[in-house]
Amino acid sequence: MKVSVRVLLLLIPNMSMVNTKSATSTLKIAVNLAVLGAVLSQIALPIVAKADVSTDLPKLSLNTVFQEQTIRQLPTAPTNLGLRPVDREVPDKVIAKAVITAYTSTPDQTDDTPFIAASGKRVHDGMIAANGLPFGTRVKIPAVYGEKIFVVEDRMNRRYGYGRFDVWLDMSRAEAMKFGVKRVEVEIFYPKKEIAKK
Repeated sequence: MKVSVRVLLLLIPNMSMVNTKSATSTLKIAVNLAVLGAVLSQIALPIVAKADVSTDLPKLSLNTVFQEQTIRQLPTAPTNLGLRPVDREVPDKVIAKAVITAYTSTPDQTDDTPFIAASGKRVHDGMIAANGLPFGTRVKIPAVYGEKIFVVEDRMNRRYGYGRFDVWLDMSRAEAMKFGVKRVEVEIFYPKKEIAKK
């Protein structure tokens, strides 16, 4: 509004020399310039980012940014671009090229009790078979399933060693065959050992 007042003060003494129509258009231009100045000043202000109160964000003033001629990127929410978020649990072990296959509950793929896993539990979504890992080990396959957690509760044929996993799927064998064989990174989280309290 300071701009509009200054412009109007400059225009008022000269209005006697100009006809009314010209004065009106000059006044409209002055008001439009004032509004434009106000809008531009709002755009020039830094954008206020809504952040979590618990995070410490660097405090930057507009002058600091222009003096240093650097733009600092504020922390953003984690995305699933193959990067691990800061607050994510760190795996105990990572197998870079694990072999992942799928199986279903049919006797030709299991034993004579296709709905009971080697751990004694009934098959369920999120169950995975693996040799060489203790029952209860949690497994993530980020490239295929993102952050979904699988739990080792079944075993594979003895000929398959460490580094091979079989995901149980609740579907027909033909549909499970479409899963194919995948060689991807697998994250392993061993069961936590707790000391018994006396």
